[in-house]
Amino acid sequence: MSDFIIVMGCGILGLMAHGATTRPWLEWTLRFLIIATFLVESLIAAGGLIDFGRNSWQSGVSLAMAVATGVCLALYGRKLYCKIFSFLDNIFSGAIAVALYKKQSIYDVVTKIHVFLPNSIPHMVGLFIYISTFATLLYAVDPEGMKLPGLPLPIPVPIDTLFSYNGLGLVLLSFCGVGIFVKRDWRAAIDRLGWKKPTAKQVGIGLALVVFSFLYDYLWSLYTHSQGTDLATKLAVYNSGTFSVVGGADKSLILALATAIFAGVGEETLIRGALQPVFGIFPAAVLHGILHAQFNHAPIFIIQVALWSCVMGLVRKYTNTTTTIIGHAGFNFLTTFLFAFNP
Repeated sequence: MSDFIIVMGCGILGLMAHGATTRPWLEWTLRFLIIATFLVESLIAAGGLIDFGRNSWQSGVSLAMAVATGVCLALYGRKLYCKIFSFLDNIFSGAIAVALYKKQSIYDVVTKIHVFLPNSIPHMVGLFIYISTFATLLYAVDPEGMKLPGLPLPIPVPIDTLFSYNGLGLVLLSFCGVGIFVKRDWRAAIDRLGWKKPTAKQVGIGLALVVFSFLYDYLWSLYTHSQGTDLATKLAVYNSGTFSVVGGADKSLILALATAIFAGVGEETLIRGALQPVFGIFPAAVLHGILHAQFNHAPIFIIQVALWSCVMGLVRKYTNTTTTIIGHAGFNFLTTFLFAFNP
């Protein structure tokens, strides 16, 4: 429930940001909030630098968060973010590769294709939320090795949690983030998020993403299971404790459907629909990786999810969010169902 409240708080900030485009008092309210957060972050970072007994990783994250938020406050700082995000998106979208192949000017491509608008209040607030979310999750990462966290209870993720956070929460956040009923009506909001009726070709691409995801996971397993960290056993215990206790094919099917629908739709709508058009493929994919909090103590899995997410982002770039939902939901459904019988 606490996660849902936090998500809704971010959604309210998104609606306020769109309202601020015509209401100066809202803009200054949001600026004051970001400045206050920056000051708190700076004090925390300063405390970490003074107290050398603190965790150096967490102190570094606090300092980086304060700096990133401070840069976000300045227009020239946001212009720098624009250049960085746009350059990365030109790389990961393949625009630069196409320019090289066609012997076109790379400079023209980089300067004409932009993500993130530095003068946009909604984009500034979105960046603030991105930085805060990223740093909060990164704060919990253990960078020393591939260690799975100690799970408090070996039970499946409750369906009501999947619905409230992944399904309802992330979808509502996405609609608030694009300014539903403030900047856009519901039809325009759906279009902005990339929810479109898929063509037969796009359905085929989505199903191909399911196959790709299985192959991708298999290739990664060859690497991670050979690292001498007993990772295979730890993963088996995690999967067994989380899924095999469901009990019976019918309950496993329900859990698999819930995971597919709520996580697949929610994550894709937020990452690919709402965030990617603003920040580009790579920053959205990295956040997607770190959002998988159950792997926060195993950085290698965050990297794995982020790289996979880049592929999904590339597909979204040239199709729509519905296509990536098919691929994501299909993969979630099959893996969750199979875990119940073969952890």
